[in-house]
Amino acid sequence: MFSTSEQHMIAASSIFYLGEIGLNDYSYALSAGNGTVDAAASLVPDIIAVIHSAVTAVIAAGARTVVVAGMIPIGCEPRMLALFPLGGAGDYYDPASGCIKKFNDLAELHNRKLQQMLRRAHPGAAIVRYADLYGPVAAAVASPRFGRSPLAACCGSGGGPYNFNANFTGFCGTPGSTVCADGPSASISWDGIHYTEATNRLFARAILLTRP
Repeated sequence: MFSTSEQHMIAASSIFYLGEIGLNDYSYALSAGNGTVDAAASLVPDIIAVIHSAVTAVIAAGARTVVVAGMIPIGCEPRMLALFPLGGAGDYYDPASGCIKKFNDLAELHNRKLQQMLRRAHPGAAIVRYADLYGPVAAAVASPRFGRSPLAACCGSGGGPYNFNANFTGFCGTPGSTVCADGPSASISWDGIHYTEATNRLFARAILLTRP
């Protein structure tokens, strides 16, 4: 067992990465509300408070470098696109990306509040960096590298523009599922919920090139 001082030394020489906390909360709230964002948006202050608490705890444990991930563009997830097809006014989908605009607005609200909290609450010795996950996905959706169906899951069933079947028998890895012909290296989403290695490489590059 390490002593308290040894633990602080290890923490001080390490990088702590906090992933996109709150995604499941927002997704469940959107599902429970049949795609309305009011209930999900009401969670933003509580989720930001939880992230604040987590960052404060690791800094108290000796961390000096903390990277906090922002929210992904929820409206670009194949799962959410398949679960909530056109159900609103003419601006339901972002014309440039095909993503659900109001879901992405929720993600952007989260990211603004998160960055405000990080700037305000953690000055001083610790380096607390915001990791933008939204930008790389938005750029990838618009990139010709990911072909004509950037919003489709590589592995899944159901076909269509999203290749996502909410039925458990249609998930990636089940007998009825298939894998895209061009492989995950040319896809953004692996199974409609998780990203491919290619997308995670974009995340890593964006985070490593961001200056404190």
